[in-house]
Amino acid sequence: MRSDDFAELYRQYLPRVLNYMRLRVADEALAQDLTAATFERAFANRRQLRDPEAFAAWLFRIARNELGQHHRRWSRRGAQVPLEAALSMPDGDPLPEEEAAQRQELAELLAAVAELAEREQEIIGLRFVAGLTNRAIAKVLRLSESNVAVILYRAVRKLRSRLVI
Repeated sequence: MRSDDFAELYRQYLPRVLNYMRLRVADEALAQDLTAATFERAFANRRQLRDPEAFAAWLFRIARNELGQHHRRWSRRGAQVPLEAALSMPDGDPLPEEEAAQRQELAELLAAVAELAEREQEIIGLRFVAGLTNRAIAKVLRLSESNVAVILYRAVRKLRSRLVI
């Protein structure tokens, strides 16, 4: 893959990878660092990508690996990284009462997501935060596409029952 092609893909996928990292770590600076490390590794290994159509799955597999390395480093130190990172995500300039309602809804959603199994959380994040298709998620997690669809369906059903949507 040429550098120009990678630059275009970088512009396209940067917000998606950053939002995925924001969902998985509590600190904005850390999310940005992990996102940068993901793209650095992807750029360094861009010639290994055989199928340009699989770029999203390949990139998010790198992102998951970076996140896993981070968690392993922190778990050795006894620290935990909470899922509530999305609470600090910028969301425009709503009215104060709208912002309070949005924060409350987001807090309830994050609490419900935190109650899901780790694999369900991962699939929810890749689907709704990173915007990946079930096929791309299947490649990232090395599952079948139908397995991803079933896990996603069940996870969303659990969230609906907990949030009374």
